[in-house]
Amino acid sequence: MNEKLVSIVMVNYNQERFIKEAIDSVIAQTYQNWELIIVDDGSTDQSVDIIKNYDDDRIKPIYLEENSHICIATNVGFSHVTGEYIARLDSDDVWEKEKLYKQVALLEEKPNARVCFTQVNLIDENGQNINEKESELLNLYNSRQKDRKDWIRFFFFIGNSLLQTLVFDRRLLEEVGNFNLAYCQSHDFEFLIRLIKKTDFYFVEEKLAKYRRTQTQQNSALTEQNNRRFFNEYMDIRAHFFEGMSDELFKNTFQDLFVNQAAETHEELVCEQAFLLSKCIGYSMENPILGMQKLAQLLNDGKIYPVLKEKYGYTSKKYYQDNTQKQFYTKKDEHMLDVLREENKRLKQENENQKNHVEVLIDLKEHQQMYIGELERELAVMKNSRSWKVTRPFRRVVRLVKNNSRKDLEK
Repeated sequence: MNEKLVSIVMVNYNQERFIKEAIDSVIAQTYQNWELIIVDDGSTDQSVDIIKNYDDDRIKPIYLEENSHICIATNVGFSHVTGEYIARLDSDDVWEKEKLYKQVALLEEKPNARVCFTQVNLIDENGQNINEKESELLNLYNSRQKDRKDWIRFFFFIGNSLLQTLVFDRRLLEEVGNFNLAYCQSHDFEFLIRLIKKTDFYFVEEKLAKYRRTQTQQNSALTEQNNRRFFNEYMDIRAHFFEGMSDELFKNTFQDLFVNQAAETHEELVCEQAFLLSKCIGYSMENPILGMQKLAQLLNDGKIYPVLKEKYGYTSKKYYQDNTQKQFYTKKDEHMLDVLREENKRLKQENENQKNHVEVLIDLKEHQQMYIGELERELAVMKNSRSWKVTRPFRRVVRLVKNNSRKDLEK
């Protein structure tokens, strides 16, 4: 195989504990035609000293004077790449030695392949495998969609499940552009959306990277602030989701979900985009705000409004009616909905349990009535028997004796 140069971009900020292992995993690659562009984003720990200890011409460090965040730092790294392929490696993650070789081999063997991912193992701060402990997360990261169409739909309705194990054709960077500086936590996701609009994704289905899960990951720690920003970024990404997507790709991807299955013209497809945006979170209408914003634009578009009215029966009056509904559910609203759903589930179960209890009591009552009936029938038989009649005087004497004995005791 003609070994094309792979430019690896690594951004580092205060990862003195892990960066050496990350760099060493690059040096250990069986595929040796690479350059490692390390952008240190203003680290205040010993990271810079660790980087400077390496004497390898293929390692090309860039030291930023102050912290600027991963998007700016990555774009600085992108501006220095010279290879025909580009890879990214976070400074706390690790590659298996065959990773580059197998990915480049796939890209070279398949004429249409321009982007290639691998599976991952999960490790903790100490490098210990936590696949079993984090099995649900592992399955998500290593899950696959059937084809390009399903990846686009998954990104739009659900979100991202891919980690940055990709190696991609450098020319794609020129086509889709650098990281969007507006996104702090969702920059990878938004970049992948731009890639999938251009080309299909390919996979080496082997665990060739180790993704480290730590308690204090810089931008993805589970705090209320990060969760809120993450949700806001996801909503903004969806608001721009259809930009740069050809009508043909849009139609091929979403047509079975169209309000008007026969939609063909650009104007009709724009209307369909508005309706899809209304249910862009999990196919649900709980957050229709993006669709409403798009419809507000279309109502004032002299070319599209007639189509919206004639083909879809959607008028300004219908918009006014829709606009009386709640359009945006926050994380707190979502939590309250979950609480109410759980309470409703509990009450249903309790009601079912009570219903079962009542049924048991009714069944018990029926059995008791049957037993009493049997006793009454047996008693009637006994009373009509000759022995019962013959012993009647003796029973009367016994009752009198008992009554007299009781009176004597009371004196």
